[in-house]
Amino acid sequence: MLSSLDIEKKTRALYTIEDIVSAMKAYAGVTIRRTEDIVQNIRAYEKNLLYAMADIVTHYPEISSKEQNKGKRILAAFGSSQGLCGSYNEKMVEVVSGVITRNDMLFVIGKRLKLSLELKHIAYGDASDSVASISGIPSALKETVAKIMNIYRKEEFYNLTLIFTNIFEKKAEVSVEQILPPDTRKILALNPTRVPPFTYLEPKKIFGKILEEFLFISLYRCYMESLRSENWYRLRSMDGASETLKRQLSNLNSIQMYTRQEEITEEMLEILGSGMFYKKY
Repeated sequence: MLSSLDIEKKTRALYTIEDIVSAMKAYAGVTIRRTEDIVQNIRAYEKNLLYAMADIVTHYPEISSKEQNKGKRILAAFGSSQGLCGSYNEKMVEVVSGVITRNDMLFVIGKRLKLSLELKHIAYGDASDSVASISGIPSALKETVAKIMNIYRKEEFYNLTLIFTNIFEKKAEVSVEQILPPDTRKILALNPTRVPPFTYLEPKKIFGKILEEFLFISLYRCYMESLRSENWYRLRSMDGASETLKRQLSNLNSIQMYTRQEEITEEMLEILGSGMFYKKY
């Protein structure tokens, strides 16, 4: 049986872990709140780009995108490089395994996701790290865009599809979105303006720049959505860990009180058994 001193040491260790869990919960909560507003702004900007693309495609149909199903696909899957985020990466692996085909090239973002894919024996072409904070997105995005474009320039690759997790109505959902080539049917459904855009630039050049910006902002949104989702999962994992720690600490405190009472009783019996309180005649 453990002594009260051993139990006290275990209790102090659990309190230290509880402080770490509380700090992680606080950081995850702050990240979720910060990314929530940014994601809304990104979506609004992305929608404006689609409206501009709709105007160009409607009034200058000769520059519309090529066939939607031509060539191989690049699948860019967003996961995490950090742990303690529950089933975040495992859910992504389930979706990836359901959509990937032999002709697809999988680009993985996140060390933990890469390990989860390897455990399921799912092959991938290239990989890079995910981000741990908002400040790390610009440099990671620059590297990702460079790698994807190097693959995309090969003639056999034409379709770019992004797979990422987003939070919708307090639920986590894995989305699969085709970015390149843009779906012209969805674009035309945005009801473009009837008046052709007034510009001195060539429509083809405008369309190319809009498409480039659309790719950049879509990848940026995926990074932001993934960071938010990762911390959403982490917050719930830490909530569970916090409740478990509270139960363990409560049990240890009860055991410590019982053990201490037993120790005091034994000490009293030893003293009484020694005869030091008996009067000698």
